[in-house]
Amino acid sequence: MLAADPTLKQTVVQAQASARARNSMDPIKLIASDDSEIILDRRAAMVSGTIKNMLSGAPCDGSQFTESQQGEVKFKEMNAATLEKVVQYFYYKLRHTNHVGPLPEFKIEPEAALELLMAANYLDT
Repeated sequence: MLAADPTLKQTVVQAQASARARNSMDPIKLIASDDSEIILDRRAAMVSGTIKNMLSGAPCDGSQFTESQQGEVKFKEMNAATLEKVVQYFYYKLRHTNHVGPLPEFKIEPEAALELLMAANYLDT
């Protein structure tokens, strides 16, 4: 059987990794509950474990999410202000991933804290 062929499996895995590397800067569209849109680099969106899973499905295994095919993710329960702050955090996280020493503060307004906490929980960030 083809599926049992380890060489074929390794080739598929390498092709998927190569495609992901090429597409790391492809734009992704995040859509808030009010239909406002934020476009960001795929690499920044991948800070979120949830978004990463949605965008990483392989087309050949039948598990690919619609979001991966369309390059956009809609958040029906997240307003535009929360989504904007989440995207700011994605870029903050990328910028400071290998930072040594104290990190610069990522400011969060107290009135936005609960919404951001719920978003962070959902997004696995």
